[in-house]
Amino acid sequence: MLQLCSSQQILDPSSTLISRKAQLGEGNVFYPGVVIQVDTQSSCVIGSKNVFYPSTFLSAQDGGMILLGSGILIGPGGVRIEAGRADAVAVGDGARLGNGPLITGRSVLGSGSQILGAVQAESVVLADGGDYASADPDKRGAVLNGSGLARGLRLAPGDLVQTFGDFAKAPVQRQADVSAWSDR
Repeated sequence: MLQLCSSQQILDPSSTLISRKAQLGEGNVFYPGVVIQVDTQSSCVIGSKNVFYPSTFLSAQDGGMILLGSGILIGPGGVRIEAGRADAVAVGDGARLGNGPLITGRSVLGSGSQILGAVQAESVVLADGGDYASADPDKRGAVLNGSGLARGLRLAPGDLVQTFGDFAKAPVQRQADVSAWSDR
C-alpha cells in the first residue's frame, strides 16, 4: 500500500485495501475505508484522477471485470460496484456515483452519467454525455436518481429516471424539464 502512495493520494493507508491485481492510473484519491478486491480470475482497471470517498467497495470475482475511466466521483455514501462471473461494469469519464448505489451485472455507465441514491442498478446502460455541470441538460449523461431496483434500463443522453421503488415503472423525464422546474 505504501508503494502506491507515490502515484496515488491515499489518505489513510492503514484503512484502505487495494488488491495487487487492480490496475491504477495516476493521481487517484482514496479516502479511508475504500476496498478494492480482485481475485486471480478477474480484472479491475481504473483510470486517473478519480475520487473514491469513504466506504467505497469494488469487487471483481469469479471472472468479473470492472473498468473505470478518469475523473469519476465515487461517493460519498457507500458506493458498491460488484462484477461476478460473466459480469462487466464499465464507468465512463466524469461519471458521478453517490449516496449508496449498488451497480452489478453487465452495466455500462457512459461518460457524464450519474447514479444518485440507494439504487440497485443491474445490467443498465446509461448514455454518454456532458457531466452534471454541463450547460445543456439535454446533452448530459443519463441519470438514475432515488432508490429502488433499476434492472435492464437503457437511457439516452439527457434522460432522467427519478423514483423510490421500481425504476422500470417510473417515467423517463428530460433533464432540461426537471432543471427548469427546480430553478423556479
